[in-house]
Amino acid sequence: MNGLAKYLFLLLIFVAVCLTGKVAFAADPGPDSATCAISVTVGSVIEWEGANFAAIDLDAQEAAITAKSHTPEGSAAYTLWTNCNLELSGDNTATAQLTDATDTLITKYKISTDGDGSAATGAAAAAVTASSSDVYTVHGSFLSTALAITHFNSDGSVEVTLEVEASNEADSVADSGSYTATQTITATWTSDN
Repeated sequence: MNGLAKYLFLLLIFVAVCLTGKVAFAADPGPDSATCAISVTVGSVIEWEGANFAAIDLDAQEAAITAKSHTPEGSAAYTLWTNCNLELSGDNTATAQLTDATDTLITKYKISTDGDGSAATGAAAAAVTASSSDVYTVHGSFLSTALAITHFNSDGSVEVTLEVEASNEADSVADSGSYTATQTITATWTSDN
């Protein structure tokens, strides 16, 4: 094509566009979607909120033992994250008894949960009765029958409250001084829910 022919051809296209107001292009094909299947597995979870319960200082919560009949009590609450059924057991050894270098105090524990297993994750009434966890129990028998915790779907945590009571022996008064103990609550998987 010579120069004049090219010029006339371009002029003809220009006039056609001006008269119709449209340039001939392909039609919009519309959106095109692609899907991606994504999967992940969530395993059974039993995890305390942090490293340990907050320390229970009976002197700070009530007062030092200054009379034979004085039985100070204290408590600490702690969150346990879980998506399965489990049980709680306690330490029944001498480590859980308040002692100084030479003497001991009667050390009793009880434990409770904020749910009952039917509307929120926690211990059902029958489990509490079976484990005697709702009444003060001497350290050597505390949670010797583990406390069953039932997971409730959509509630992935349970607030566990540990309570402790200290007292003198029935026929004596303990030596003066500072007494310490360490109670360990262990959560153990029993089944998925």
